[in-house]
Amino acid sequence: MERIAILLPRQTILEYAKNILEKEKVEVQILKVVDNSNAVVEAKEAIEAGARVIIARGLQATLIKENLNIPVVEMPITVREIGFMILKARNVLKKVHPSIGIVAFENMFESLEQLGELFDFELHFYKLKELEETRGLVSQAIKDGVDLIIGGVKTNQIAFEIGFPSLFIESGEESIRNGLRLAVHMLELAEQERQNKAQIDTLLDTSFSGIIKINAYQEIVAVNRVIEQLLVKPSSEIIGFPIDKVFTGIDLESIEGILSGREELYSTSFSIKNHLLMVIGAPIQYDGHYSGAILTCHKVRPAGQGDAEGTGGKFVNGYHAGHNFYHIHRESGEMKRCIKQARSYAISRNPVLIYGETGTEKEILAEAIHNNSPQRGGPFVNINCSSLTPEEQKEVLFGFGEENRKKPKGALEAAAFGTVFLEEVDRLSIECQYLLFKAVRDRLFWDRDSMVKRVLSVRLIASAGKELGLLVKQGRFREDFYFFLSALKISLPPLRKEPEEIRRFAGLYLNKYNSAYSRYVKISDAALHVMEEYFWEGNLLQLECFCERLVLTAHRRKVEEGMVQNLLQDLYPLIREENETGQTVRSQNPEALRIEMLLERCGGRRFEVAEAMKISTTTLWRKMKRYGIGKKYEL
Repeated sequence: MERIAILLPRQTILEYAKNILEKEKVEVQILKVVDNSNAVVEAKEAIEAGARVIIARGLQATLIKENLNIPVVEMPITVREIGFMILKARNVLKKVHPSIGIVAFENMFESLEQLGELFDFELHFYKLKELEETRGLVSQAIKDGVDLIIGGVKTNQIAFEIGFPSLFIESGEESIRNGLRLAVHMLELAEQERQNKAQIDTLLDTSFSGIIKINAYQEIVAVNRVIEQLLVKPSSEIIGFPIDKVFTGIDLESIEGILSGREELYSTSFSIKNHLLMVIGAPIQYDGHYSGAILTCHKVRPAGQGDAEGTGGKFVNGYHAGHNFYHIHRESGEMKRCIKQARSYAISRNPVLIYGETGTEKEILAEAIHNNSPQRGGPFVNINCSSLTPEEQKEVLFGFGEENRKKPKGALEAAAFGTVFLEEVDRLSIECQYLLFKAVRDRLFWDRDSMVKRVLSVRLIASAGKELGLLVKQGRFREDFYFFLSALKISLPPLRKEPEEIRRFAGLYLNKYNSAYSRYVKISDAALHVMEEYFWEGNLLQLECFCERLVLTAHRRKVEEGMVQNLLQDLYPLIREENETGQTVRSQNPEALRIEMLLERCGGRRFEVAEAMKISTTTLWRKMKRYGIGKKYEL
């Protein structure tokens, strides 16, 4: 006997169910007719009697799902069954082209599309959200001029009271058979996986998507056929492996958050065999513990077709985006947060704005966003606004018009169905800001001093080192373009805010260049401390170049504090403009250099600088005055 309870609203439907059970040679635990008002109580009693799955329909199914933690199989009326009801309505009305109103819950039907054309009648569907709405929707249907109303028990009662023609929505053998087979299949799954009922609900809700189940150790324990098809592998070659080994580039940080209970839900994206997938993850809670997670995967439709299709977003018309999120090596919490943001933004088609200083991996992040976006099958065109005059900006972005087709296309045309990455967008002219805003948002493109409507899908990613909001107030950046860009904003942290990252990357770079030049230079803790306190305006770029110079010019195997201070002072002296004299002053003293760096890092707060140097604020004041660095900090 199958541990299934079938709860139905009417005796005629129950008779259909008996016939199906006899034909399928299936015995169920409970088969009975129940009222809407008793549906939850009857379902609860069925659960207590041992039922693991309930088959119901319409309002009763909704009420049971909302109030009880048990899988519910709904029985939507099939298109064929609806067709028979329409023919019955036509016979009752004796009318060739009747107008029929359906007043019911949406989950009662498999599909209502194109029914009017198929059966030659006028259809009006009034969707119920709550049972109390029934009388109002019946009245509305009659006002709209329908000839007959089709609905459930409540709908028919109201129509009968006012003497209006109506038919009851009958579930036929076809819908009952479909529901029964699904319920039996669910029981088979439950026998294989004796986990909590929540995961069964998850499987039900996502049965047409790719499903990956992992355990608490991030190992794959189950996948469905959609994932097998995407990977072109049977489940036997997938199950048991760590998820990041099978799905390269998946966001492990977020998965760890789900498995630990820090996050109840997360979304991200990654690729399988050139298919971009939107991934939604939810934890499996069993006996008060998080025993794993269910990941559901949905394909993201690409931005365009044609030449861009099938390239994997890597190389189109010479424009190459070669990096992905796993190429970003910074591991700080703030950087991981930025990458998580970027993964979420990637699946959108709207612009992304990346704030960051030189050497903060802005370019890599932009390419990673492109390679995880619907535009990934198209070109990736990179333009640096600061290297172009305003006129050159306009020509590079929009092309040269019909008069000279031998010249290159504009970047927007070259990047069709792809991405344009604008570096230093704060240097874009006001005119180009306007033209670009109209092109990307309104599909109006500048062409020989006129605006032309073109259906050209282009994703825009921009980077800036300056806060664009300040430029808007100064009149140097358009307000409409600013708001268009800034909704999906990512602010990359400078390296100086992450001293532990400075130490880690210094070690990586020293090892890299020791190996490259067959040297064996090590660095003392005191020297590393000096590097951690340095400002590093050029971030990773500056740090790597500095480490190479250090390896090449070190005269001892162990680099001490003094050599690092002297090399920093020699390579990157602080330069200030003195307004009174117009002279440029270079800070050469190592102590002056350190004070300036600390003042910059602490935002000019002298008590914090004094504390870091382990001196009094009075002593700090005297040193600042001696080195001539007081004016900037109001001494």
